[in-house]
Amino acid sequence: MFTRSNRVAVTAVIAVIIATTSGCASTVPKAQFSHDLATASRVGVSDVAQVTVDAPDAVKISNSEKARLADKIQKKIDDRKVANAGNGAGKSYEVDLHLTKYDKGNAFARAMLAGLGQIHINGKVDIYQLPDHTLVGEFDLNKTFAWGGIYGAATSIESIEDTFADGVAATCTGQEEAPPKQKT
Repeated sequence: MFTRSNRVAVTAVIAVIIATTSGCASTVPKAQFSHDLATASRVGVSDVAQVTVDAPDAVKISNSEKARLADKIQKKIDDRKVANAGNGAGKSYEVDLHLTKYDKGNAFARAMLAGLGQIHINGKVDIYQLPDHTLVGEFDLNKTFAWGGIYGAATSIESIEDTFADGVAATCTGQEEAPPKQKT
């Protein structure tokens, strides 16, 4: 039989495990490729990428949320591509995000205990080179946020969208590190 102190200790250990394995809001997720993106097909400074986001009816996301996520991905790609050297004439790409999970979670539950009320954004990304619509890359990207306490309660789906968008952009441009800071 567990005593109260044993239950508290077990709960604390579980919370630490969940928190350390789930990553924080600013950790960019890593792509799992099903079709590797060749170096020549990475979005470069002179290239243009057009982003679309879709989801089946089972994934609860509004049209305005899809548009917001597409805009974030577009901006992150534009920010990151400036670090890639030009490879001659600019190419055109279509980046299609097919959401498989979009769960805003519950801030109150996250505040109570890490691991509850998790935020999830999962999707499959297809990268096509235009005008022939040739598939040049395909990968899955998953972002989960499960921290608790004040940090968990204060983190929103919009913050996780930023990180998820940066993961898509990092993969499309072939970059692992943060983009260079823009001079204003």
